Amino acid sequence: MTDLGLRFVRRPGPGGRAANLAAFGATAVVALLVTFLIAGSLGLSHRSERIGWRSADKADPATAIGMLNLDDDQRVDGHRLSVLDLAVLKPSEPAPPGLDHAPRPGEVYVSPEVAKHWSSLSSQYGDKPTGVISDKGLSSPEEFIIIRGVDTIPADDYPQYVSSWHDKVWDSRMLGLLISVAFGITLVLFPILSLVGQAAGVAAKRREHRLAALRLAGATRTQVLWLSAVEQAVLGLAGAVVGLIGYTVLSPLIAQIPLGGGRWYVGDITVQWWTVLVVLVAVPVLSVISALIGLGRVSITPLGVVRGQTRKGVSMIRIGLLVIGPVILGFYGLRGAVVPVLIGVGFAALAVRIIGPWLVQVIGKLMAKGANGPVSLLAGRRLVDDPKGAFRPVAALVLSGFVTGFISVFMPSGEDDPTFHDMRIGVALLLSLVFLTVAASTAAGAVGTALDQAAPARALRRSGVPLQVIERAARLAAVVPVIGVGLPVVGFGALCGLALSAGKVFTEGSSGVLLLLGQVVVGLVLVAVAGAAGAPVLRKASAN
Repeated sequence: MTDLGLRFVRRPGPGGRAANLAAFGATAVVALLVTFLIAGSLGLSHRSERIGWRSADKADPATAIGMLNLDDDQRVDGHRLSVLDLAVLKPSEPAPPGLDHAPRPGEVYVSPEVAKHWSSLSSQYGDKPTGVISDKGLSSPEEFIIIRGVDTIPADDYPQYVSSWHDKVWDSRMLGLLISVAFGITLVLFPILSLVGQAAGVAAKRREHRLAALRLAGATRTQVLWLSAVEQAVLGLAGAVVGLIGYTVLSPLIAQIPLGGGRWYVGDITVQWWTVLVVLVAVPVLSVISALIGLGRVSITPLGVVRGQTRKGVSMIRIGLLVIGPVILGFYGLRGAVVPVLIGVGFAALAVRIIGPWLVQVIGKLMAKGANGPVSLLAGRRLVDDPKGAFRPVAALVLSGFVTGFISVFMPSGEDDPTFHDMRIGVALLLSLVFLTVAASTAAGAVGTALDQAAPARALRRSGVPLQVIERAARLAAVVPVIGVGLPVVGFGALCGLALSAGKVFTEGSSGVLLLLGQVVVGLVLVAVAGAAGAPVLRKASAN
């Protein structure tokens, strides 16, 4: 079975090459996104470790090695400037990170960016700085900071005490970003998982029929599952390798993202060896699990697959899941309970993913009953017969609507506030990740749907149904779930955001409305492009 699985990868048969390429591309995107999320989180940790001592505030004054006071409200040539007054209490200790020695009273150390603008600061801080802070003491190559040595800091300024220059204390801004990253990962997790499922589900019916034929020929359940696992693991591993290579190539561009006060050092987001190991293991394993879950019907009832029996309907009980997420978010709100809020967001996104097929089934029944022509009848029957299969290609797109609706509530203006600046950059970055996931999932879904519908389309063409009618029905069956499920999900996402914020809308101006309209336009464009891309595949696959 291992040899046969490898043979299916090398010689996939009719339509198999397109399916393998779609699965490979989708898996590569998953690996790229997973690597980016892991490396970005670790990068925040690296940045915070270098400057964490600046946020120390729990040291005992009797044993502290320094006391400090930070003023970050000053400006230099239009840039926000942080001025750190530092009184070294134990000069015998090693120098703070990035400095060649602990600053004595009157000495001034500056970041490279401040040194470039020193002419406008010399009258206030001296003709020439004592030294320049190295990379080891900066969070970003664009950081504007002055570290000034002083004798002492008055008690009225509420000084902070430092117990060590290498305290494991999170910088407040980096900690805020890490919490935001955790929310972002929770929001983008389900679109990524949907993309994993889409990669594994490309040409699902082609694989079902092939493995069902092997079952009827005498292969055991374990053998067909192993065969599918081998085939999917090879594609998943190849995609993971390409995704890692793609991230490495893109790292210098990713480092240009101005988050947390400036660009990143490339070394902060360089992939570690264990990150490579995690991606090379996790992505293929998730792909295999998704493939095996989709083949449960083959391993149990292969005769039903060959006979084309309809899948069991989706239960309406699933709709009850919609209340769990908003209730959790509404209960905890903005109280600072990060983990429960993340769980609430996760439940809400999971509810969308689970309830989606039921809504598709309901819409399909209404379409089939009210059909006034063959196009709407064929499309409606397609949605009713296989709601899970019809929802799978657009699941990531629908979930992106949830993400967009959720964050549309939290888009404040605050031009001069660094927190708001980070939030806007984070929103743009999150939407970029989501739409990259959606684009990959939609492209893979177009190929998978075309191959899945090849057999029914072939039968319809043989019975005299025009190819144009079949293609129009396929496009309608792809658009309806996006409109019928995607638009309500956008509203559900906004409802969850309002539940979290206790009904308060933080968005200022029309940016939230524009974001929602942009989501609708992007969704429709992606579906239209996917339909155009899948049409040639369907035409070729159903020709014989």
